[in-house]
Amino acid sequence: MKERLMDADSLTGERLRAMSAEEFDRLPFGAIKLDGEGRVVAYNAAEAAVARRTAQATVGRRFFEEIAPCTNVAAFRGRLDALVARGEDATERFDFRFNFPWGSREVRIRLMVLHDGARWVFVTALNSLG
Repeated sequence: MKERLMDADSLTGERLRAMSAEEFDRLPFGAIKLDGEGRVVAYNAAEAAVARRTAQATVGRRFFEEIAPCTNVAAFRGRLDALVARGEDATERFDFRFNFPWGSREVRIRLMVLHDGARWVFVTALNSLG
């Protein structure tokens, strides 16, 4: 990755596949990779800092049930499931609100599903926590 990525919309499947673990961790927005079962495969530093959980405590766990149960709704998981059902590279953007014990977070979500089965969730803050 030669240039620094400033937003989630600049990512493509090709760029993600070519990205090193260090580059992924340095993305300036939240990035989460899920497997076909919804388990977290990768969780970058930006998302770890805002969600207050380490990648080590997150990887391998079920995203929709254990990590972010507020996303286990049609407005979020349903959209991801619909993208997967299309069976092709697909992406969707929408705004969402995460509620944490320490405050709420308005975010723009970009879901990306790739033909190789990778499911990506990119999280860009629209406001500060509070």
